[in-house]
Amino acid sequence: MELYDFKSDERPLKAREWLKGKGHSLSTKKFWLRRFPIIGWLQSYTLSIASHDLLAGVTVGLVELPKCLAAAILAGLPPQYGLYSSLLGYFVYPLLGTCKFLNFGPTLVISMLMSTYTDKYGPDGVVLIAFLAGVMITILALLQLAPLVEFISYPVTTGFMSAGVITIVLGQLVAMVGIKGSTVNAIKAIETFIIGINQFNTWDLVMGLVCVVILLGIWHLGEITEKAINRTKEPTGWQLFLRYFSMARNAIVLIASIVFVVIMITTTGQSPVGTPEQIEEGFPPIRPPTFQLQIGDETLSFAQTLSELSAPLFVVPLILLLEFVSVAKSFAGGKTIDTTQELLALGLTNILGSFVQSIPVSASFVRSAVNVASGVKTPISNLYTGGIMLAVLGVLAQYLSYIPTSTLAAVIITSLLPLFKIPQVTMACFRSSKRDLIPMYATFFVGLFVNLTFAILFGVLVDLVFILYPTARPKLIIKSCKFPDIGEALLVVPDKNLSYSNIEFMKQRIIKSAGLTKLDVIVVDGSFVHVLDTTSIKALKETVGFFQSSQKKILFMSWRNHVRDQFVKFDNNHSDLFIPSVSFTDKYDVHLEDQNSLQDIY
Repeated sequence: MELYDFKSDERPLKAREWLKGKGHSLSTKKFWLRRFPIIGWLQSYTLSIASHDLLAGVTVGLVELPKCLAAAILAGLPPQYGLYSSLLGYFVYPLLGTCKFLNFGPTLVISMLMSTYTDKYGPDGVVLIAFLAGVMITILALLQLAPLVEFISYPVTTGFMSAGVITIVLGQLVAMVGIKGSTVNAIKAIETFIIGINQFNTWDLVMGLVCVVILLGIWHLGEITEKAINRTKEPTGWQLFLRYFSMARNAIVLIASIVFVVIMITTTGQSPVGTPEQIEEGFPPIRPPTFQLQIGDETLSFAQTLSELSAPLFVVPLILLLEFVSVAKSFAGGKTIDTTQELLALGLTNILGSFVQSIPVSASFVRSAVNVASGVKTPISNLYTGGIMLAVLGVLAQYLSYIPTSTLAAVIITSLLPLFKIPQVTMACFRSSKRDLIPMYATFFVGLFVNLTFAILFGVLVDLVFILYPTARPKLIIKSCKFPDIGEALLVVPDKNLSYSNIEFMKQRIIKSAGLTKLDVIVVDGSFVHVLDTTSIKALKETVGFFQSSQKKILFMSWRNHVRDQFVKFDNNHSDLFIPSVSFTDKYDVHLEDQNSLQDIY
């Protein structure tokens, strides 16, 4: 007898037929339209749409330029790496992307994580991490495993972000007063400040504070303007001016700072404030990432490199996915997003970006918000932003060397402050779920005093403990009851599935409970048991043997047929222990001689 009885039209496909089917699907119009969405809508692209995209692209470029430089500085890299990182995303996404408001570039969140790796692995290590993260995301997209990011809860994310904000702000305050040194965590930042106090530069501090005040002032003006626009159906010309003025505040402050430095150098011969190292002009070299890391005097093989990068190989793709999912959900407006296609775009952007010295990139709330506010119509707006980045690299890079370090620090600080949400989330958790405070603050303090990579892993681990503990310790209703056909018996009702994680706990509870009574029959109600694993079946069989050796009997009531079959087929035994199902009401109301005879053992 054959194991499977296939109908004539359900026979398994041969390898040649499967490959032929795949080849046919690759040749269909539907496949190419899904993988390259631009093919579908480019023919209807009009001049009116192009004007909206041009406005959005230029506006995003003005917003993005200062943050690209700040992201590179924050990651501990030369400023040009921020520009390199912004190139590929703006040219790959229009071909592969499906969302008009999304684009991929460096973010301050991922940059603060990269700073912990730059100190150890250098620029080549960070670029390699971008490549490997892209490979991981592409694999997750193809396997449709993006929901893995949902294992990072909102409290853990808040703890991670808030720890990163404090660490970065402390580090940037150190930079704002002209002190240079490592600031990978809060303790190191304070130590660097104390050791380098003799480098204190009053001009840097004044410049930084003035920039912070101006940036916060313009941001607040923008918030007031947005509220006014929301109250009216049509914004006035003045309101639109203030909106875009607020969006471009970072670029405005950077330009003003450059002008100040140039004037001071022209009149006094030197700059009173610190500036970053010379930014290399021209486009990045096109070459594959270095697959063999150099740590000190030792060159690691590729296998050793993968082992060395095992932690970032897990954490970085997770953070990139987390940023992407958060932004996509926030701006989708209830519309369905082709997550697989978007993650393919994100993965390929990181893979290809590593060939032009890019750090890991993802979606950004700021870029998406500016796109939406600017009336973006299609992903082609990315091309205009990419054009601005190319122009800066090719022509204007030399002038960016005049940007004061304290101004970049001010841009970073003011951009990150909205991400510090731990006070608000603490109050929300205190009112609704105090348990969530534990993983949130565990993540926060580990990130603050150890490092951010370990913090996110530790936070997820703590969260999983809270998720798994109830599974390992199911609630058991254990009562003595009288049944018409069985007589007096001990009734045991587990409230969830039985598995290897909880069966030993339940087994010991049943045995202990039976030992506290003189009842000879134990009835296990399986109403809430939907499936068994091998470990739980084995433990239940051992429980049956224990009671048989003790001259007691255990019966299984209300078990589903497929669960009963699992139990019996394990060793083709004990089918006689299953009794017909009895409804919940009958067990507790009808079949009990006296309602007062219920005795709760637990």
